[in-house]
Amino acid sequence: MKLRKKVLTTILSVAAASILFSGCGVKVATYGASSDNVNKLKTYNAKLNVNNFTATKSDSSIMCRMSDPIKTPNGETFEEYVENALIEELKMAGLYSKDAKITLNGHLNEVNASSTPGSANWEFSVKVSSSNGKSFTVISKKDYSSSFMAHYACNDMAEAFRPAVQKLISSIINHSEFKTLTK
Repeated sequence: MKLRKKVLTTILSVAAASILFSGCGVKVATYGASSDNVNKLKTYNAKLNVNNFTATKSDSSIMCRMSDPIKTPNGETFEEYVENALIEELKMAGLYSKDAKITLNGHLNEVNASSTPGSANWEFSVKVSSSNGKSFTVISKKDYSSSFMAHYACNDMAEAFRPAVQKLISSIINHSEFKTLTK
């Protein structure tokens, strides 16, 4: 009887620990266009198409504190999320056209994230190129506040993703060479 109780206690302890310490994943928010980005894009007055973005390492999630994966909302890759974000911004600005003479391409060189309190951030490196042969690379870093507790820190990390992508798009369209990509 004691052995059976000990085995049952062990099984229940392992089950409880696996529930407590295994992460299910936290989804980031669906992208929403930034009014600042839309207004900046309107100043270019050029119809643009966007080709499929590529990546050095194609992922749709990134680990937070070795416990919770931070996932894109629809299982798309990070490069697809950024591509769709740029398309949404262009549509809101009235500049997106699949029939445009100029097509923008993007290559996500790197995506990094940290949830360490005091230095929590999302960082992207993206090469943007145009069908006209021009290109440039941007590195965009968005700092955010993070909790010491893993559960809250991972939620903070997920919540910071959309503003980080908005900042990335801003870094692209405000780059000194962006206008050369549109001609």
